[in-house]
Amino acid sequence: MNHTAREFRRLRDTIERLLPGTAPFRPGATEHDLDRLAAETGLTLPDDLCALLRVSAGQDDPDRLHGPLNFHHFLTVDEMIGMHRMLTDAVGDLATPVEQPAYYRWTVWSPSWLPFLAFEGDCYLVDLDPGERGTRGQVVFRPNVPDLGAPQASSLAAFLTRAADLVEAGRASVEESTLVLLDLY
Repeated sequence: MNHTAREFRRLRDTIERLLPGTAPFRPGATEHDLDRLAAETGLTLPDDLCALLRVSAGQDDPDRLHGPLNFHHFLTVDEMIGMHRMLTDAVGDLATPVEQPAYYRWTVWSPSWLPFLAFEGDCYLVDLDPGERGTRGQVVFRPNVPDLGAPQASSLAAFLTRAADLVEAGRASVEESTLVLLDLY
């Protein structure tokens, strides 16, 4: 089994145990879904994102009230496409290059960023065109008012591992319907 898939399953099992009322996870994406995500966003999807989506293609949470990680819910393929399109259209022209070396190539937004977790305009995303100090596929927390800190993890697999490890180490608190992980902001 792929490392990303294994770490997601570990995190999902913990979420389902600690947050029994969380929005249910959807079945895995098909190859057609992955092809459509790549085509609609114009991005070459990283292997670990494909592995995650093959296990679960987001959460059934139409009201977006039950996000399990810092109130963020796992986006469906359609939500990923929609959020990517909306941010590219709304703020893509505000992006300016970042002086290198840096973790990021752009400020504000980059069409090479693909959100996978979101809540009220904030998102965790996979950066597919990082700056000189970054790593392709690094996971970034992008608040609605984008003041980017250091990447949360060097890859999606590392992010999922970090989240699961933090929960298992008792570094998460349960608030309402979410696990609050301050270390992931």
